[in-house]
Amino acid sequence: MSFFSALLTNPELILHHRNIFLLSHMRANTSLFGHLIGSHPQVEGYYEMHIGYYGWKSLWRQKLLHFKTHSVKPGAHWMFDKVLHDGHHVAPSILARPNSRTLVMLRAPEQSIKSLVALYRKRNPQLPEATPEGATRYYVDRLESLARMARELGPRYFYLDAECLIERTDTTLAALSEWLGFDTPIPSEYDTFSNTGQGNTGDHSSRLKSGKVNRAKSDYSDIVLSDAQMDAAEAAYTQHRGRLIAGSARASTL
Repeated sequence: MSFFSALLTNPELILHHRNIFLLSHMRANTSLFGHLIGSHPQVEGYYEMHIGYYGWKSLWRQKLLHFKTHSVKPGAHWMFDKVLHDGHHVAPSILARPNSRTLVMLRAPEQSIKSLVALYRKRNPQLPEATPEGATRYYVDRLESLARMARELGPRYFYLDAECLIERTDTTLAALSEWLGFDTPIPSEYDTFSNTGQGNTGDHSSRLKSGKVNRAKSDYSDIVLSDAQMDAAEAAYTQHRGRLIAGSARASTL
């Protein structure tokens, strides 16, 4: 499929910019979220594209990149992407567009940070995130950035605890679908796609390839966070989560 084939198949999607952005952090069930929402017939996209959004040209760039390797859904109305890194800027003007929808998702610190360390030890052991100190710093800094972006946007976003995807799947997806104005709920079982578990597009575990929400908890008992690291992460989570919930248009929390 090419961009021009997508244009012929679904000109409404290509010619009109309707965007759903998930703003979150690494190891926050974002690959699961992307596959769930990306399995909805009205949504195109499911993985992290690793690009910034600076202005209207970035919205065209997203489509050009996506449709290099993906066929367009005939009934899709929305383009989805998730942004997990401060290095990928999202301009406030992009989020404030009438046809943009913003979702903000946090996961509690201990499992997030330990999962991040485990990932980087396996794939990029030379990077700071392969250490508890570096992973904690990423987590704390990213939560601060997410809180700032939400303040700039105002009460125009949906907040959700990442754990809700696992523990309250159907209720959470129903609430989110209603807020987004979907005709049907986001499915609780999802499709697997060409990039599932591949490259730098997200989770590489076999769990993601099952097509079902897996409620098993990973064992990171070999990774130890210091008291100071846990205190810093917990303080950031408690502070920013509270403010994100208070400032949201709607929230799904445990």
